[in-house]
Amino acid sequence: MKPTMLILAAVAALGLTGLLSPAAAEPIELKMQFASPDGTPWNDMDRRFAAELEAVTGGRAKVTFFPPGSVTPFKDWLQATGSGLLDIGFVWHPILPGKFLPMELFALPGLAKNQTIDSMVYWRLREDFPAMGELFGPADNVVDLATFVAMGAHLHSREPVRTLEDFKGKVFAAQDSAGVKVLERLGASASVMVGPDAYLALQRGAIDGVLCAWGWVNNFKLNEVTTYHTLLNLNPGSYSTVMNRDTWNRLTEQEQRHIADLLPVYFFYNTTNSAAAAMSKIPAENLFALSAEDRAALVAQMQPLWAEWVQKADSAGLPGQKILDEAQRLLTLYDQN
Repeated sequence: MKPTMLILAAVAALGLTGLLSPAAAEPIELKMQFASPDGTPWNDMDRRFAAELEAVTGGRAKVTFFPPGSVTPFKDWLQATGSGLLDIGFVWHPILPGKFLPMELFALPGLAKNQTIDSMVYWRLREDFPAMGELFGPADNVVDLATFVAMGAHLHSREPVRTLEDFKGKVFAAQDSAGVKVLERLGASASVMVGPDAYLALQRGAIDGVLCAWGWVNNFKLNEVTTYHTLLNLNPGSYSTVMNRDTWNRLTEQEQRHIADLLPVYFFYNTTNSAAAAMSKIPAENLFALSAEDRAALVAQMQPLWAEWVQKADSAGLPGQKILDEAQRLLTLYDQN
């Protein structure tokens, strides 16, 4: 047997044929776009992710970053990744209303516990109800690397908001339309604003506060224009990290497995750490939580929104009430352990 054939036979016997494939030797440029200005926690997270990708591929993949909005607007990130303008994108589900019905479950006000428990429950639901994981179709041309439930929204305000009664008559901004629905049901006026607009509106006194996740407080410096923080954990959004499918197919099976294994730990650490950083310098007396009675009243007031999701899920061929009941069971179970 020729030496070359001996080598190939040995490689095959060891299960290492993927290491000799053309894909394994081909350099890959991975294009990513920042979501916020450099120096913010989100960008630190992106850079760490990039370093991990490069390490997983043994250095043959190199990540190139582009400034926020330079390649695509935030709302078009999925399309840009599917078309190949970017190789890796972060899809914030609420920005595409109606597309990600399974993830709207976790935006139901009063349902969520915290982002770690929520994400674990979502992954469990995907096992029992596979359709919960069918977020992207062939036309999207992306691979779902990891999907998470994000931090819930809390109220960051100029004046104290300690009870449900304190919401009435106030004017607030919200990070998404789900938050607007909640605030309006609590007797406040509300509108959707992006982070920079909310900062300016707070600075000018045009709004009393903003309902958003701690990530906004960090990245848009909302702590400069708010003093009080009411812990609500309402309407958590969700997001997916996606890769262009053609780029994904250039990776070896071993590289694909490593990336899938690393992402959950990586994002849990970074997103939770970001929330902790946002709260670290806030005096305890400026942090409020609703009483048990107010919390129960809030959940009761939001039941029509829960029923609305069940109806939409049923119309889409999902067993809506069964999924909601199982989500509640798991959220309670995980919260007790």
